[in-house]
Amino acid sequence: MKHTPWVRLILGAGHGVGTVTDPAQQDQGGATPPTPPVPADPAAGNQPDPNDQPLGETGLRALQAERDARAAAERAAAELAARVKEFEDANKTAEERAAEQLAEAQRAAAENATRALRYEIAAEAGLPLSAAGRLQGSTREEMLADAESLKSLIGAAQPAPGTPKPDSRQGGGGHEPIASLESGRAAYDARHKKN
Repeated sequence: MKHTPWVRLILGAGHGVGTVTDPAQQDQGGATPPTPPVPADPAAGNQPDPNDQPLGETGLRALQAERDARAAAERAAAELAARVKEFEDANKTAEERAAEQLAEAQRAAAENATRALRYEIAAEAGLPLSAAGRLQGSTREEMLADAESLKSLIGAAQPAPGTPKPDSRQGGGGHEPIASLESGRAAYDARHKKN
């Protein structure tokens, strides 16, 4: 005869209810019928209740069904808690993304306001708009002072623009307009007369 080891699995809060002590006690459906409670240890101070009566087969099945239902409910609760946490994490990520987008929009707005202020000050100081990007300062007054110093540097480096002198070689000068090709040829011959 072969000896099979005993395995004890404690499912409940104790007292040996619902434990498997012998694999031969399992029925063919795979369910393990719980064994009767283990007698209390008088040295531990746990005395059995005299009103406790052993459960019958229907009581043991009802107890097992209740334990199965509890385990299923705990699994379902754990799954729902995991889904709630997943949704909270998804919302947190969306909130973080929204905060990042807000920070980026605020940074871009501040940069655009500074750029517009530079162009405004350059136009006000009489600088070319291409020099607006070179203005330094964090306030309007600092940028105005920089624009004035930049204007004096640019003014010293460039000659004052003037009106160009007219070129007498260009244009028709004081000649009368020519109406035909023949009159044009005659005017040319008259101007370029050979001696």
